[in-house]
Amino acid sequence: MRLFLLIGLCCLVGGTLSSQTFRASVLAGANLSQIDGDDLLGFYQPGLNGGLRVVALLGERWRVGPELLYSQQGAKRNRNSINISDFDRFRLNTVEIPFMVYYKDWRLTAEAGGSYQRLIGYWVVDSRGDDISADLPLRDNLFALNLGVTVYLTRRLGINFRWSRHLTDLQLAESPRLRGRTISLRAVYTLGSGEELPPPPTPPQNSRTP
Repeated sequence: MRLFLLIGLCCLVGGTLSSQTFRASVLAGANLSQIDGDDLLGFYQPGLNGGLRVVALLGERWRVGPELLYSQQGAKRNRNSINISDFDRFRLNTVEIPFMVYYKDWRLTAEAGGSYQRLIGYWVVDSRGDDISADLPLRDNLFALNLGVTVYLTRRLGINFRWSRHLTDLQLAESPRLRGRTISLRAVYTLGSGEELPPPPTPPQNSRTP
């Protein structure tokens, strides 16, 4: 509840920011994730990803700024898989604060940065279907590398693709080493006047000779 109140407050503040200096966007979408080291192969664990982004404009192409996200990550066994693993599923609920650098060209914006993730809850199930969350302590504080790109369809609406990988191990114990990887697909709705887009191409004029 506190997270949603904070996001609402940020949206209200973001709507009053000067469009010449700052720009605020609402993000909403989904994750597909896996965990390296758990022997559960493939991005089979779905989850939610959404929140708010605020950026400072550094000229026409460059911008920087943070996001405030609720992000569900983890791993899940593919029912058709024959791999042998001690685990069946990980479900991680996090509050994530990425800080990103953006480069805009035409309708595309490339992005790179890092993020801090606070683990607010998790659920781990072993291969027999038992809940072993209490027996597998995970870190509360995690850090990740983020890379992505946004394609703007209109001045306000864009589609964002992001790849993320943990830089710190999920598990407090030394073995096995567990590090998550996540693919995110999100809609980006920019408040205010939106993004400046290039004008549509002008069709060639047919010239006539007298």
